[in-house]
Amino acid sequence: MADPETISEFAQRVLMSDSLEEKLTHAPRHLILDPPSKETIAIPDTPGRPSHLLPSSNDGRSPFPSTHQIEDEEQRAILLHFFANHELLAVELMALALLKFPNAPDSFRKGVLHTLKEEQNHTRWYLKRIEECGVKFGDYHLSPMIWSHISPMESPLDYVSTLSLTFEQANLDYAKHYSEILAQSGDQKSARILSKIYHDEIAHVGHGLKWLRRWKEQSQSDWDAWHKQLHFPVSPIRAKGKVAFNEEGRRLAGLDENFISSLRRYQSSRGRSPDLYYFNPDAEPAAAHPGWKAPKRLVELAADLEYAFALSIPSEDDLVLLRRLPSDQHRDFLSKKGLHFPEVGLLGDIDEIRKQRKLRDERPWGRASKELLSKKIGLELRSLIDESPIPSAICTSKEEALTFIANHPHEEWVTKPLHSSAGRGNKRLLRDSVEVPRGDFLIEPWLEKVMEFSLLYQIGRPEEGGIRCLGISRQEVSKDGQWLSSTSSPKPAVGMPVEHAQIISNQVMPCAKKKICRALKTLFEGHDYLGPLCIDSFLHLSEGELKWHPVSEVNVRWSMGRLAHQLRKRLAPDNPLTLTTCPPDEASELNHGFPLGDPDQATTRVPVIRF
Repeated sequence: MADPETISEFAQRVLMSDSLEEKLTHAPRHLILDPPSKETIAIPDTPGRPSHLLPSSNDGRSPFPSTHQIEDEEQRAILLHFFANHELLAVELMALALLKFPNAPDSFRKGVLHTLKEEQNHTRWYLKRIEECGVKFGDYHLSPMIWSHISPMESPLDYVSTLSLTFEQANLDYAKHYSEILAQSGDQKSARILSKIYHDEIAHVGHGLKWLRRWKEQSQSDWDAWHKQLHFPVSPIRAKGKVAFNEEGRRLAGLDENFISSLRRYQSSRGRSPDLYYFNPDAEPAAAHPGWKAPKRLVELAADLEYAFALSIPSEDDLVLLRRLPSDQHRDFLSKKGLHFPEVGLLGDIDEIRKQRKLRDERPWGRASKELLSKKIGLELRSLIDESPIPSAICTSKEEALTFIANHPHEEWVTKPLHSSAGRGNKRLLRDSVEVPRGDFLIEPWLEKVMEFSLLYQIGRPEEGGIRCLGISRQEVSKDGQWLSSTSSPKPAVGMPVEHAQIISNQVMPCAKKKICRALKTLFEGHDYLGPLCIDSFLHLSEGELKWHPVSEVNVRWSMGRLAHQLRKRLAPDNPLTLTTCPPDEASELNHGFPLGDPDQATTRVPVIRF
């Protein structure tokens, strides 16, 4: 093949040749700059390649080696194979940019050409090394992901934003990390390759940053301009590797501190549509009373407590909506503790987000039907598992309650609104002084509780394991039944008095895992509900004897006990963890714990964890 005469002719050869050797051959020293042109090129579905090296879907994808597998030579080869594919795609995308933007500034095109040459070198180094490890290029999956995300670029600014400042920036993390890991494993040859690539990538990111700063609105920060330029499915999350965040390399590339800190904090899905989470502790009354508006006190409390939900449930690929966005300082504080927010937005924007975003599912704190959020569901479950349940009734008036009480010997009773949570609206009373809530209500004896706890379940599809018991969390409540704290432990009975531990081990857990699971399956037949469920339960004294009351209430939603369980699994899987609250002015003085909420923003209570 004759030497190309122009940059575009060279780029065409690199992009469309089906010869790998030709793709990786450097440009001649003297290329002619292209004359101005109004012509555009059609984007090929895939770059030219030998048939066995064409990128394909993720079917049959080779798993990415974990760090502990790197000592195995074949696994190292698979790792380098991944990187070689990415480098070859970068070569092809740079060639595509040269073809798509022939009228871009000459200095920009020369910079892209220089970067392309270095990416050719990187590809060659990887190919040689994986062959030395006994693997041929194409033996493992070749992903088209980077091509599919970047090839639709419509401007040079799109190019530097997506390739240089996103995917090449992520390689500052990967190249640095794996160079160190490979060196530690004894593979100095591969480590040196990655080290050289790392230093080249610093310059590549710097090249993209130079042109971002030249083309952006000068009133915009680098971060704002870059973030605005990215379009789904590419987001700033793609500029971070799934390894240690490398601040040093980013500074060497010229990124400023605002950009680096903003990226370090940033979280969003890496591609899949997110699940949408939000904290709605008023789910029960809202379901029961259409148009119901939460009182100011509850709104303030929800704003203060919602960080506990946001930090314990969603994954890094999800979106959580908050009443108040966390401050940068609080995000940094939590990050040092091992907790990270997913992508966050404002709850007030939920309708607009529903219109603009493709969401996989909505998973609020509570989303069940009015029927499932009623305390009637607890009575139904009692009837299925308890051969002699305590006397309870649903009443609509004081007269009905008095009639019911007259037929039962208990002296103290409690009334509960059918749709409430956390003990709100509960009334403890003597048999001759009945005080009833508005609307229908539950009445039952007030029992002398000794220990309260929640049985935690997940209602899933049969292929997901069906109904699963996740364990228990101990509860602390006030005298009038309002929630104070939840404690999750890897061994629920540890630390309890012997008599309590025996009941938990011998009665509660066997029943929770079998009998109650079967009863829940019966109870939820015909209901379209998938998600969390917790059963409030307790030990109590009856005529001096310790007994178990299996079902106090059924909460078909998330619960504080479930949050404690999730936080323990995330932060301290082998140790107990307590979720509770405290006044804002006490949150900074905690021993053996830290606040989840921001004491500087809170107005009522701050959610905290204690170890």
